[in-house]
Amino acid sequence: MFFRWEIIINDFLVIVFLMKDIISMNDFTKDEIIAVLDCAKEVKEAIHDENLAKRFEEKYSKSVKDLLKGEKVATLFLENSTRTNFSTRAAAGEAGAFVDGFATMEHTSLKKGETWEQTICMFAGYGYSSIVMRSTWEGLSRWSVEALEKNQKHINEISNNLKTIYSYKRPFIINAGDGRNQHPTQCFLDLFTIREVANSHGKGLDNLDISFLNDLKYGRTNASLMSVAPLFNFRLHLAHPPRFGPDKNKIGFLKSKGVMVIDYKENFLEALRNSFVAYHSRPQKERVAKGEDLFTIKKMGQINKKMFDELESSAPYLMHPLPVDSKTFEEISFDMRYHPKNITTLQSSNGLYVRIALLAFGLKKIDFPIGSKIIINNNVSLIELETNGKERELTNPRSGYIDGDGIVIDHIPLGKARRLAGIIGLENREVPKVISDYMPSKKGDVPKKDMIKIHLKYELDRKQLQAIAMIAPLATISIIDDSRVVRKFRAKLGNFVEGRIVCGNQNCITNVVFEPVENKHKYLGNNFFQCHYCEKMDTLDLIYNEKRFIYVE
Repeated sequence: MFFRWEIIINDFLVIVFLMKDIISMNDFTKDEIIAVLDCAKEVKEAIHDENLAKRFEEKYSKSVKDLLKGEKVATLFLENSTRTNFSTRAAAGEAGAFVDGFATMEHTSLKKGETWEQTICMFAGYGYSSIVMRSTWEGLSRWSVEALEKNQKHINEISNNLKTIYSYKRPFIINAGDGRNQHPTQCFLDLFTIREVANSHGKGLDNLDISFLNDLKYGRTNASLMSVAPLFNFRLHLAHPPRFGPDKNKIGFLKSKGVMVIDYKENFLEALRNSFVAYHSRPQKERVAKGEDLFTIKKMGQINKKMFDELESSAPYLMHPLPVDSKTFEEISFDMRYHPKNITTLQSSNGLYVRIALLAFGLKKIDFPIGSKIIINNNVSLIELETNGKERELTNPRSGYIDGDGIVIDHIPLGKARRLAGIIGLENREVPKVISDYMPSKKGDVPKKDMIKIHLKYELDRKQLQAIAMIAPLATISIIDDSRVVRKFRAKLGNFVEGRIVCGNQNCITNVVFEPVENKHKYLGNNFFQCHYCEKMDTLDLIYNEKRFIYVE
C-alpha cells in the first residue's frame, strides 16, 4: 500500500496514504496507477535517450542512476523466480542502490524453524530500507507490514529505555507475488505495456477488450490484472481448460462493479477474436492438484501461429507473464516466438522501469503526487427503528412477548437462530432464553422466521452485534423494559471486522499455525467479505455453510 498517517475521527480510523508499501492492486486508485505508469515512462526514456535523461535530471534534481543512491534493498524470495527477482535487483542496481537477499529459503534459518516474522525483523535491524518478497503463503506480504510496524515500535521503545541510538526506519514492503493472490509489480508492468501498445493505436487504457487465457484458477498475475478492470472499464473475455476457471466470487464481485465478463470456456479462438490484448498464462504445476493431466491441459490452451493466421487482422497482441513451460508442453508455440503480435519480450523488459519507479516512490526519492483516504470502521452502527412502546399481550408462547425485562432478536433468517445463539455466546452463558424457529412472519415476502428471546436485562456487546449484523442483517433487536418495547434497532456492519470469520483459504497466512496472525475481513457490501490478507472473496452463505464464523467467548 502506502506510507500512512492514522487519525481517529469519531471512532473511525482514517488512514491517509502517501506512497509506501506495494501489497495489492486493490489498494490503488486509478489516478495513483497512472502516476506510477507516467513515472516509469520517464525512467524508460531517461535510460534510453541522453536528451530525455537530462530532462529527467532537471525535473527530479538527480539522474536515474543516482535515484536510489544510499539505499539498501533486500530481495527475499521463498519461491523460485527469474524475471521478478533479477529485474528487481537490476532496477535497484541501475538506480544506485545496494541490493542483496536470498532466492530460496534453503540457505537461511527458515530451514531451522525460524518464523518469517523473525527473519524480516532481522533485515529491518540491519538497515534495509526496502524488502521485496515472494512467498507461497497468501497474505504474508500484508501481514509483514504489520509485523515490521510492531517491531519498529518495540525496538524504538527499547532504545529509548536504554538511552541508546537507533535511527533506521521501518522498511517498506513490495509484494513480488504471494501464492495465488496478488502480484502488483507484474500488474503495473502489464498495464505499462498495454498502455504503450494502446497509445500506438491512438487509444488509452480505458475501455479495452482483454482476454484472460488458461490458468485462471491459480494464476496471481491475471488475478491482479483483472482486479483493476473496474477502474479502467476493461471488458473481460475468458477461456480456460475445465477446472481452471476463475474464482466465482471474484467474478461475481467484478460484475457487481459493472465489469462485462464473457466466459468462452474452452473456446480459446473466440476469446482471442474478441480481444485487443490476450493475456495468456502458464498452468502452474507447482500449484495444480496431484493427478492433474498437465500435458493435456496445456495442449488444450496452446496458442500457435495457425490460430493467429486464422484470426488475421483481428488477432490480438499476445502477452504472458513468463516463463513458458516448454519442458511439459509449450502453452505458446515456438512458431509464435518472433510473431509481430507477440509482445512478451517487451512486456518482460518493462519490469525494469516500473520497478525503479516503484522503489523511487516508496523510498520517497520522488514525491508521490496523489494521496488517498481510507476510512476503516471496525464498529457496528445501530439503526433506530420506530416503536410505540405499547405492552404486548401474550397470545402465543412463541411470540415476541417478554413478561418483564429482556431482549428480542426478531426476523432472523429461517433456520439460523440456534447457530446465531451459539455464535454470539449465549449457549455457554447462564442466560434464560428461548430460541424459536419456523415461526410465522407478518412480512409477505418472508412467510417464516426465527427468533431469540433473552428473559432478563442484558446488554449485547460490539462483537455480538457484529455477529448479528453478519448473519441476520435484517434482524430487529427490541429492548424490553417492564414488558414494553422501549427501544428497537437494527445492527449494521462497518467496513471491517476482526476476529469474526476464519478465512476459507487454507494457504492464507492466517491459517499458518506458527505465524500468529489474527483473522481480519473487509465487508464489501451485498454479503461479500474479503480476507484482509489473502484477499479471498467470501459470501455470507459460504461462510455460514462451511461453519467459519468465530464464536464470541
